[in-house]
Amino acid sequence: MSDSKDIKQSLKLFEKDFQLDKDYLQLAKKKEYTYEEAFLKIMRVVEDLLAKDFQQLVNVLYRIDVSEEKLKEALATSTDNPASVITKMIIERELLKVEFRKKYSK
Repeated sequence: MSDSKDIKQSLKLFEKDFQLDKDYLQLAKKKEYTYEEAFLKIMRVVEDLLAKDFQQLVNVLYRIDVSEEKLKEALATSTDNPASVITKMIIERELLKVEFRKKYSK
């Protein structure tokens, strides 16, 4: 599991990748975030896009490189609601980006 600094970095990437207003997620309010807190923040945005602008959600998932095949498979096999499945995949991808940046910035 990633540490709280990585989770906060992934939230910052999410905010940027989804082209949300700076500080939309109010990340400056806390120094560290848990996975569960990040999950809830991201899921709120995903649920909103599912309801109001599905095409924008699809575009952003493509831009941040969430695998369409893995997403379809996860949606087909999961008993969780779609917003939860999509949120998990977004967090997984954003945390992977954080790890890559840490690894290759040294």
